[in-house]
Amino acid sequence: GGVGKTTLAKAIYNLSFQKFESCCFIANIRSQASDGYNGLVRLQEKLLCKTLHGKKLEIDNVDEGISLIKERLRSKSVLIVLDDIDDTRQLESLAGQRNWFGSGSTIIITTRDVQLLSDLEAHEKYMVETLSHDESLQLLSWHAFGVPIPLEGYIELSERIASYTGGLPPSN
Repeated sequence: GGVGKTTLAKAIYNLSFQKFESCCFIANIRSQASDGYNGLVRLQEKLLCKTLHGKKLEIDNVDEGISLIKERLRSKSVLIVLDDIDDTRQLESLAGQRNWFGSGSTIIITTRDVQLLSDLEAHEKYMVETLSHDESLQLLSWHAFGVPIPLEGYIELSERIASYTGGLPPSN
């Protein structure tokens, strides 16, 4: 956690959403789905509402939600980001198969559990890596001083901070 998966997914989403008929970014799925079955139904309603441009559909159960997602989105080119998935049921309820969505669709999933993506036979996987010490120091310097290297008098402190972060970027 904290390596920048959500930030990277947001950047890709913001650069790409105009290329699709519909788009949807659902953040923090892990916490939203914590209400079990009802949480999954609410996530399905949110997915459909956003991809159908505000049209609200009431879903009674997960199976009905799956049917509606397939029916309403199978002919649309969609960009969907499912952020912080931590359970296979979440994936199966929101984006179980590629054929649920139209040609040219892209589904981006962020997770701390790469095995979930293997179970789904994901088309492509990208592992976000932590920053090197030098990259951490440079990022810190840009944020703190507006230049790529620490200002004189702050070098030792900046070095300690960069080491302390363990390669994780600053959170916003």
